[in-house]
Order: sequence, then C-alpha cells, then structure tokens
Amino acid sequence: MYKTMLVPLDGSKAAESALPYAEEIAAKLNAEIILISVSESATADAEHPFQTYLERIMERVQHEIKDWYAKKDVRVKSKVLLGKPADQILRYADENNVGLIAMASRGSSGQGPWLLGSVAAKVLRATVRPVLLIRAQASELSLQQKRLLKRILVPLDGSKLGEAAIPGTEALARALGAELVLLQVVEPATTWGTYEGYPSYPPPADVESRKASAKAYLDGVGKPLEEKGLNTSSVLEYGLPARQIIDYAKANGVDLIAMSTHGRSGIALWVFGSVTDKILHAGDTAVLIVRASKV
Repeated sequence: MYKTMLVPLDGSKAAESALPYAEEIAAKLNAEIILISVSESATADAEHPFQTYLERIMERVQHEIKDWYAKKDVRVKSKVLLGKPADQILRYADENNVGLIAMASRGSSGQGPWLLGSVAAKVLRATVRPVLLIRAQASELSLQQKRLLKRILVPLDGSKLGEAAIPGTEALARALGAELVLLQVVEPATTWGTYEGYPSYPPPADVESRKASAKAYLDGVGKPLEEKGLNTSSVLEYGLPARQIIDYAKANGVDLIAMSTHGRSGIALWVFGSVTDKILHAGDTAVLIVRASKV
C-alpha cells in the first residue's frame, strides 16, 4: 500500500523532522523514498542550490536507513520541481502514483523558503492520497531505540467512512509491530443536531445503552484485526470527540493518530471533518489522514 513515499523538503530543520518517520516506514515496508524540493524561480541558477541540498539529504537518508533494520535495500531518490510548492507536490504525487505523502506540518519563519504550515494545509485539502503529518521532532529515546511508531490510535465514529483509515493503519501496524488502539467517543445528547441539512440519528435516551452499542461496534471492528495477529485494544470514552481524542493521545503515549476526513455515525454524528480539523490544530502527535470515499 505504501510502496512509494514522497517527502517534501524546503531546507529547514522543521521540514526534516519528517525524515526519521519516513525512514522507519520505508525500512519496514521496503518502500521507496522520494525527496523533493520546489523552486518558485524558473531560472536554472535558482535550481542548483535545491539540487545540492537534496543530494546531501539523500546521502544522509541512505546512510541512516541502514540503522532501521531494513530487510532489503531501500531506494532513495530526489527531484527538484519548479513552480508553486503545494501545486507541484500535488502534481508530482498524482503523476507518480505516490502511496504516502510524509511532511512536517509546522515551520518557523525564516527557516526555509516555504510557509511550511500553509503548504501542508493546501496539500492536505487537495490530495486524495494518505498524508502523514509530523508535528514535532521525534524524541531522542525513540530515535535511539529505532521505534518511533509504537502505538497507533484510530478514532472511529461507527460509520464505514470513519473506518477508511483502518486498512492503511493495519498495514503500518503489522510492519512496525505497533499496537492498534480503536477509540470511540460517545457524545452527550446535547451535542446532537444536523449536518449539511441532514438530520442526525436520534440518540437513544439511555447513555448506557449508547455506550453498550459503541462497545459492541468496537468489538466487531477489533475482532478481525486480532484474528489477523495484530495487537489490538479498544477504548470507549464519553464527551466531546476532538477533546477526548487529544486527551487520550497525550495521556497514553500515542505516537500516531490515524483518521479519515469524513464520517457519519449510526451511534452519534461527528462532523468528522471538523473533528479531524480540531485535532490537526492541537497537540504534537503525528497524524495520518486518509481521504474517505463516500459509500
């Protein structure tokens, strides 16, 4: 599923924070890493510094990836593109059928030619491809242990659209030996309403009944994963979805939150895009975003 990984870089240390994550995933899934940078100037002279920078980073990645216990040699290549950064990243990803875009979501002013957060936001809004957003440098301990993604949180809302992140997350968990934590949040009845003119499902009057339904749903999703040999656990929370997801991730050592961008639940209505957006703007945990197709 993730045979090619695209890592956009702008010359800043913030952008390079995505590299260790790309190295770990590529080493375990035998995926190709494509490093790209985008020059907004059309002159040949402007392209040269980008090429020099990418060649240096490519050598670094080729050296570092050997420490991630790759079973096979991992191919690393680089490419300088010309034009608007977000547009060129999207175009290259589509033309080369990239399986995963891995990039930092935050940058510091003056550390690179791109407004990194702005570019990441544009890519995320426009692409149909999975995007891994790295929001903080990996810890020194995790880098020393060569285990960055040990626990993956998958928030679910009871819908098929909300489950869109599961297949890709399952592949990652299997390759990395990571734990999958399935989380559902039962919302207070006061949060129920309508979405885009469509009425939400009427909530059961009894909170305990809704919790029981949610638990049954989580058990149903988790059992097939367990039967495949994956380390899977389920968690049920009560409250506002985005807040509960953020708090759980922070309190329980979650390394990655994997979510789809849509979802409508038979148990509760999460305006799932809104929940995802809130999570993207809070905390430092890496986030994997998968675009859900309507079913």
